[in-house]
This record gives sequence, C-alpha cells and structure tokens, in this order.
Amino acid sequence: MSIPTAAKVAFGLGAAGAIGGGALLSKPYLFPDKPTLRSVIEGDKWKLLTSSDEEKIKTVLEAYKKQSTHPFTNFTGSETNASSKLLGECKKLYEKPEDTPDRESSLKKLKRWCVIPKTASERLSDLNVTPFSVADPTTENNEDSKWVEKSKKHTDGSKDKFEGLTFSGNADHEKAKQLRTHCKTKLDTKSFEDSFDDILKKVEIWCSPDK
Repeated sequence: MSIPTAAKVAFGLGAAGAIGGGALLSKPYLFPDKPTLRSVIEGDKWKLLTSSDEEKIKTVLEAYKKQSTHPFTNFTGSETNASSKLLGECKKLYEKPEDTPDRESSLKKLKRWCVIPKTASERLSDLNVTPFSVADPTTENNEDSKWVEKSKKHTDGSKDKFEGLTFSGNADHEKAKQLRTHCKTKLDTKSFEDSFDDILKKVEIWCSPDK
C-alpha cells in the first residue's frame, strides 16, 4: 500500500525531529555548568582583575604584601611573577561553584584581592546610596542641616558609631563639620583595606541619608 505524500513528509519530519532532538539533548547548553562565584561577584557589580589591569594589580599587590598573614597559601606577592600568580589564585576562587562550602570566605577574598578596587563612596553608588556632599559650606560655620542632625545622633550613644571620632566643642556646626570631614576621609577607603567592610557599613549610616 502506498503511503500518501503528506504522511511521508510527516513521518520524515518526525524521524528528523527525533534524531535532531537526540542531538539537541546532547548539547552542553541543555546541561549548563553550575553557577560559579564569578557570577556572584559580577552580579554584585564588581569587575574581576584581568592581565590588562596592570596598574590596578600593582596597587592590590602593594596592599597584599603588607598583610601579616598572606591570604593565599605560598604566595607573598613579592614573586617575580606576582601579577600572573595573583590572577591564577583568583581564578581558582571564582571558578568554584556558587554553593561551595567555603563560599563566604572565598567571596571575601575575591572582593578584596581579585577585583578592580573601589572606594567606599563608589561602593555606595553600586548599592544605590548617595552620600551627603562633603564639600566645605559656602559660608563658614554654616554646616548643612543634614550634617548637623547626623552629628547629633552620633553623640547620642547610637550603635555602629565611628571609632576614633570624638567631637570637640559644643556648637552644633563644629560637630557637624567634624563628622563631615571624617566622612570625607572614610569615603575614600579602598576595598583592599582591612577596615573596608566596617567602614562601608558606617559611611552608609553616618554619611548618607537615612533609609
């Protein structure tokens, strides 16, 4: 019995589809690799260092070498191939799966030693937080009311106050100026510095609008 042309076509397409489907099922993109820490870092608006970031790598290495205990085993940062070795250590970290047991410690290392450095101010911008202007007021002893209010709160026994900031003088504008100038310094804290995470938290509280 002859098979109608339409049936032949349908049969042919079905067979091709089955074969094609089998081929598709073997494609890697149907079984994607597990997400890695790289995707976490980049999703958090950090940019990983590459071999083209020579000056930034030098800056990071200078800070790395000053550590009393070096974060990466058997790497002091003073090796002749320090730049490539740093990138290699970073690669080991960011290729770890997203659910690696040492996720938090690995992310902490990545954000400190393996990314384009950022200041606390730049990081606040990533978080959609705009700090107050730290520019001097146009009129002396006429600090912005925002700084006055923040300085009052800072003296009221609030939590997470800046360490090392002790107000002198009694006038509100004097305290506001001291907080503003302190914030100006702290907003320049770099992401590879020891105190970065703590400073970032505090500049968001004391140098920026309340949430």
